[in-house]
Amino acid sequence: MTTTPTLGFEPEPADIAAEVEGHLGNVTDPLERYNRATAAQAHHEAVVRALQGERDMALAAMNAGTGSAPGLSYAEIQHHVTVGLSRSGVQKAVERGRRGPAQGAARAD
Repeated sequence: MTTTPTLGFEPEPADIAAEVEGHLGNVTDPLERYNRATAAQAHHEAVVRALQGERDMALAAMNAGTGSAPGLSYAEIQHHVTVGLSRSGVQKAVERGRRGPAQGAARAD
């Protein structure tokens, strides 16, 4: 899946370390650490896909407009919302968002 950049949003290293520790705990067996790390990675990759789908749908909604608010052009979205994404990248994200949630991305109903 293509993703839009997350420039300007940086995770705290301590938060990352704490989350990894939460998944692995005090497990010292290499096979168990590998299995736990793999399961956590698969989970987080699915979360990333779902969040990317939400971001794409939000961009599509901004482009379409809501209620009496006019929609934003691709150029306006690029300038005001998406740091580091080209106009064509914005267009691709909007089109993905119009199609709905990403394939393989779990959504809670």
